[in-house]
Amino acid sequence: MPVEPLVSIVVPVLNGEATVALALASALAQTLREVEVVCVDDASTDSSVTIVEAMQVGEPRLRLVRHDSTQSAVQARRSGVDAAAGSYILFLDSDDTLEPDAAEKTLAAAEAGAADLVGFGVTVIGDNLPRHAGERRPQPNHPDLESYTVIEGLLPDARPAPAEPWRYLFRTCILREAYAMLPRDLRLSRSTGLPVVFLVAALATRFVSIDDKLYRHHLDRDWSRRYVDAPAQIDSHLQAIDAIDSIVGAVESLTQVASSPPCLPELYDSARLSIIAQVCQHLIEHTAAPFLDQALDAIYMRVAPRDVIRAAARFSSSHIIEALKDHGASVKPSADRVRKILLVTGTMATGGISAVVASQARILHDAGFLVTIVAKVAGAASVELPDGVLFVEMTSHGPSLRLAEWALIIDEHNPDAVIDHHVLYGRDWADFALLSRAAGVPTVGWIHNFAARPLYDGNNQLSRLERHLSVLQSVIVLSPLDVAYWKLRGIRNVAYIPNPPSPLLLDARRTLIDKSPPVTHIELVWWGRLEQRTKNVLGLLDVAESLKRASVPFRLTIIGPDWTGMSARRLNSEARRRSLRDHVRAVGPLHGHALVAAIDAAHVLINTSVIEGYPLTLLEAQSRGLPVIMYELPWLAITQNNAGIVAVPQGDPAAAAAALRRIFKEPEYYRVLSLGSVDAANEARAHDFAMLYRQVLSDSLPRMFSPEPTLDDARRLLGHMVSFAERASTAQVKGAPVHATPSRKLGRAGRVALIAVRPIGRAVLKRFPQLHLRVHRLKKRLGSA
Repeated sequence: MPVEPLVSIVVPVLNGEATVALALASALAQTLREVEVVCVDDASTDSSVTIVEAMQVGEPRLRLVRHDSTQSAVQARRSGVDAAAGSYILFLDSDDTLEPDAAEKTLAAAEAGAADLVGFGVTVIGDNLPRHAGERRPQPNHPDLESYTVIEGLLPDARPAPAEPWRYLFRTCILREAYAMLPRDLRLSRSTGLPVVFLVAALATRFVSIDDKLYRHHLDRDWSRRYVDAPAQIDSHLQAIDAIDSIVGAVESLTQVASSPPCLPELYDSARLSIIAQVCQHLIEHTAAPFLDQALDAIYMRVAPRDVIRAAARFSSSHIIEALKDHGASVKPSADRVRKILLVTGTMATGGISAVVASQARILHDAGFLVTIVAKVAGAASVELPDGVLFVEMTSHGPSLRLAEWALIIDEHNPDAVIDHHVLYGRDWADFALLSRAAGVPTVGWIHNFAARPLYDGNNQLSRLERHLSVLQSVIVLSPLDVAYWKLRGIRNVAYIPNPPSPLLLDARRTLIDKSPPVTHIELVWWGRLEQRTKNVLGLLDVAESLKRASVPFRLTIIGPDWTGMSARRLNSEARRRSLRDHVRAVGPLHGHALVAAIDAAHVLINTSVIEGYPLTLLEAQSRGLPVIMYELPWLAITQNNAGIVAVPQGDPAAAAAALRRIFKEPEYYRVLSLGSVDAANEARAHDFAMLYRQVLSDSLPRMFSPEPTLDDARRLLGHMVSFAERASTAQVKGAPVHATPSRKLGRAGRVALIAVRPIGRAVLKRFPQLHLRVHRLKKRLGSA
């Protein structure tokens, strides 16, 4: 007479003729005699059923349950659970085996600990498997757990979720309760047990474990690890996501039960993201190249892009991130959908781009947007931000870690759009933009300098920008000439708008400005970071020498923080060496009222920059009524028709000194320039920046901000490109002034500049063939090394 079983071993099988006999033999060979083996055939088309029926002869403990049609492994296991007579259940896949004492040891542990669930060790077998590889995760991590700590321990937040039901002995009544929560019509060709394991862990009141390795999992027989080279295989893998999604209603119901674990929704979300990450990583690593895009598209059909990014970030999968950042089409939100914005910059310091970002944050915040500033480099200076604007500093190092951190930021802040102010200066902005795009978040790139800046720096950033700008929703530059350059290079999604007013510029509108002309001497001021290569602070001393030779009484105050290769101490030392000690003083950085007082004490701002994108100091000075004497930067939009600026030839200190001498000698001329400055500052403040930003974010700027290039634009661009390419080729040692005299031998920077200039020449010729001679001269001048 058959013995009443204590443990039922459920074995689902579908076309398992090669291995099912070994699996069933290991189940029937258990040292615990009070077992039954329930084999559920899911409508196999091979000889699996014949093999099982042959083994049933003389073996009453082996039962066969048959499906008329294939219903998937999840339903095969359900049929086995429904048919089981034992108080506890073990699962065994038809291509694996059990150790002989598996049922005996797990049952003893369950009865001794009054457990609903027993965990045990697993031996992983594979032909090419490194020693111990693959065995660490399936081993139990907790000796025993009670109440809601069962699910917290077995499926911890932000840890890969165990999907294998064959890792446990289940109390049958708890298992049946879990299966009752699964949809009856659920069909999954991919074998996954996570939904059931999750529900059982939520229902169980006690878990115990033993260290013995009682299950032998044949990794080399696992079809789910095979190479994916057909659309049907893609869909099969994605059904693991369908499986975890199938219990969302059950989880919501359990959450309403007073005795349920309080963290259940968070743990479910983590388990779901874990499965998404596992499926994505497998498809990305094992899908044949022709099907990879199809696989990624299929993922997005199953899962919201943001959840894919959350999964990759939560489980630190660089493989997923690297694949996703190169996939997906551009996204353009409507204006009424954008509410949360990330402003990205290198670091928050004083002045420059940081001032632009701070002002933009204030304008957006006042317009009703939720704004977070993200600094990609740690170590921000003390920068005042409006109340309600959040600030985040990235701390990771290395491309993959930084992308993972960016994905976490996207996940946590859930932005509708990103505005990246670090495009011209960073090298990973395209990766960030692509990853954001994969999450359905568009990026607007802000380029804060003239297009020729990379030529002057002697790097390949122009070609990098041209390759990647198309991933952005739009590109914002600072002048119509910049728009012309990028359109000539094939970038169509480009427009220009002015930078926002700085706090100093905004505060000046509350003050009635009436500057008095200089009488006994002319007081000059300059402020900014003490950076030589572009701002040419040593050029200030050149102008000072020219003023001294012209017998113009003056004092020059240089304000700003030390920068690479330059400092206030060095400037003062150089001033002494040039016998300018009584005329020039570098005072270091000033802020707030101290800076305003120094500006108001001056008569004129002097600027000797070689290249700039949008120097806020010009308008800040003009807002206080100061005329500006500067080296010409003819591409700057703010200098066009600006009645408060006198521009002299680049690198000509004598011309700057002559302009200053006229200002000192002609009080009425000074008054005209001062009033012109105030008018220019008022005009700069008059823009409706909130409206402009809304139009930028919705990609609806009027066409006037994105003009088509003209023949005159092409001529001017060629001239500027020649100038900066020559400067790059003749740059002196660090800290020395940059002269414009062309060298007959190009250095590395010059060669880079030559390579970078060629594409613009070709683009100009294609659009304006009549400039062929000018481009030929450009090539000849730069290629004469």
